[in-house]
Amino acid sequence: MNKQFPTAVCDQIAVDFRGRIGFYIEDLTTGITHEYNADQRFPTASVCKIPVMIELFRQVEIGSLSLDERYRLQGNISTHGSGTLKLMEDAPELTLRDYCRLMIGISDNMATDFLLRVVGLESVNTTLDAMGFPNTRTSVTLGRYHYRMFGMDDVPCNRENDVLQHKRAQTQGVDFNSISFQDSLENNVATPRDMGSILKQLHAGQIVSPQASTTMIEMLKLCNDRRMIARDLKPDIPIGHKIGSSGRIKGDVGLIFLLTGPLVVSAFALANGDGIRGDEAIAEITRLAVGAFSPESIVQ
Repeated sequence: MNKQFPTAVCDQIAVDFRGRIGFYIEDLTTGITHEYNADQRFPTASVCKIPVMIELFRQVEIGSLSLDERYRLQGNISTHGSGTLKLMEDAPELTLRDYCRLMIGISDNMATDFLLRVVGLESVNTTLDAMGFPNTRTSVTLGRYHYRMFGMDDVPCNRENDVLQHKRAQTQGVDFNSISFQDSLENNVATPRDMGSILKQLHAGQIVSPQASTTMIEMLKLCNDRRMIARDLKPDIPIGHKIGSSGRIKGDVGLIFLLTGPLVVSAFALANGDGIRGDEAIAEITRLAVGAFSPESIVQ
């Protein structure tokens, strides 16, 4: 590790965090890396949408699907969580490309669950296995992931049960012992190293195809959430990343295109209680990492 890289400081942030945190950082120009709990599984929240995107592009590459195909948003899909499609009273008809842009750019949960219906949950994890990532899973829809937090593990995901979920949220609150907060492979999980490797391979043009990898990076650049990786970076520094945020679960994984070259940051945090800021811990670790390689990229 570069002697100027604040290894001890980054590790101390992780040690002091009230919960569990893991990260993987790699400067792709020098090959310098630093990691902490990089092989532990963490619940991912919306970071799980990256494997969905990869599987979509894989099926497009083999000719099973086309990004230009138009699909009407129909069927029983939970409206819970982030996105804009839940505001639509009339079922919109969009291309698979636009569903993917909504999934990655604004983390639309309905777009995600619709794409999972198109590509198939099992196919996503089969592809992750083929890529060598058995500890990274997208095992349930975002609707099911949220339902599980309220003891609704087996009820159908639909608008009627969304009402029930909302009532349970008000009367019972979140069950933090539910599988949604665990590192089980039956949950949506990843390791920091796995996601870092995926980003590194995307940059090298090795996922699906060079053209698909480039297009997926451009998709990741649509994410404009600046709470974590991007918090302390100058606005003109390009970032292709995907955040995940669901209460005590925080994650952000991305490629930061510094003046000195690309930097991979893959970080997850699972807090022990409400009000513990995993997002701030991830942001601070990123600031320290970027400052070591490209201090001019940090907002002073």
